[in-house]
Amino acid sequence: MPVTGVPVYDMLRKYLSKGRVSFHTPGHKGHAGLIAGLASLSCDLTELPETASLFDGGDAIEQAERLAAEAFGSALTLFSAGGCTLCIQTMLKLAAAGGRAVFARNCHKSAVNAAALLGITPVWAWPTGEFGQVTARDIEDALKEPDIRAVYITSPDYYGNIADIKGISRLCGETGVPLVVDNAHGSHLGAFGLHPLQLGADMSADSCHKTLPVLTGGAMLHIGRAGEPVEVDRAIAKAAMSFFGSTSPSFPIIASLDLARDWWARAGAQAYRLTAEAVEGLRQAAERAGTPALNGSGRDPARFTLDLRGTGVDGVEAAEFFRERGCEPEYADFGFVVFIITPFNTPDHLRLLCGAVRDLPVQISRGRFIRRKKRDDLYLCAGGVERPKAEISLREALLLPCETVDTINAAGRVSAAAVGLCPPGIAAVVPGERISAEMAERLDLQGIKKVVVVK
Repeated sequence: MPVTGVPVYDMLRKYLSKGRVSFHTPGHKGHAGLIAGLASLSCDLTELPETASLFDGGDAIEQAERLAAEAFGSALTLFSAGGCTLCIQTMLKLAAAGGRAVFARNCHKSAVNAAALLGITPVWAWPTGEFGQVTARDIEDALKEPDIRAVYITSPDYYGNIADIKGISRLCGETGVPLVVDNAHGSHLGAFGLHPLQLGADMSADSCHKTLPVLTGGAMLHIGRAGEPVEVDRAIAKAAMSFFGSTSPSFPIIASLDLARDWWARAGAQAYRLTAEAVEGLRQAAERAGTPALNGSGRDPARFTLDLRGTGVDGVEAAEFFRERGCEPEYADFGFVVFIITPFNTPDHLRLLCGAVRDLPVQISRGRFIRRKKRDDLYLCAGGVERPKAEISLREALLLPCETVDTINAAGRVSAAAVGLCPPGIAAVVPGERISAEMAERLDLQGIKKVVVVK
């Protein structure tokens, strides 16, 4: 049968007709007035003499990036219209191309793929902290390996947990290697003194569209800390980013980064502190209702994550309940439901969510949800407990002939791709690792029904 119509556009219209409130990315929530002017297609320009190029530079772009560096506390900031992935690729090219680097194993698939393309040999730091976050001790053990050029970690994670960047930074300083951080979910953390640069990181990839009023795909790469010398100059950093980026980046996305920076410098940090107060109110309401939310130090104050592990209720099923109540979460797995709340969520939005949070325990007590056996290894952000064995290098596995097989039948095969649900995008298996029977079962239970393996 021939395909007709406009399937993607129709899909978007159908979804929007449901009228759910966004507790997910992007941070503008679909109604941030400060970027409303970009809705006009007239801003969608190409590289012209008066607009210049993102990678080749130009007065306006260079000025905007310098203002962003000042606003976010870096020595050098680059804009990306290719998402945080482009920033991650650039960081790794600058820090470790062709060498060995320590990678926290809860890293995003994009980091694994970048390492393969750049010929980087990963030395895995296997997380021992709660929720799959690495500790300073985990990194210290990995740094005992020879010829390490950089340490790469992810912080915060989807749940809002922040790694011990200060402790890890001290270790990196003692060994003379840079600490580079995938800060995809933490562009706003400077409002609380918790941005990776404030905690000692050398580079930070910020997926600005996730929590700031930026069009999807807008990100910033921050290099060095303001007022401190930095080894990478602007031209070298731009060249590294252009290695991966499109020569036709979106000017509306770039402009939205500039507008968001202006908002952040004027009012954004204070707006986020007020948002954190509102989120704390939600946490207290959840606690009183009997479904606690993650809390405490070492967490993003603006991230609202319901912890359902003690209820026996599947977070994925609970997320459906919230959708029925008009609230669209960012992410759910077998133990948690995650909501991204920004200053562009209104008080009405928060009242709607609070009402649903209070009603959830009532629905649990009425037997609405199927109670499931606790499976810590199925909390997707934790990355699991198994340590797969590498048979060949990342790069070899990506370049060898491959085929697709049913996951349940993949035991014993060598993976040809980074495998893991997105979100959260954490690779349970990376290219070159052998898939065990236990891992195949776990991936299948998570809903991954096909995997790509080496022939």
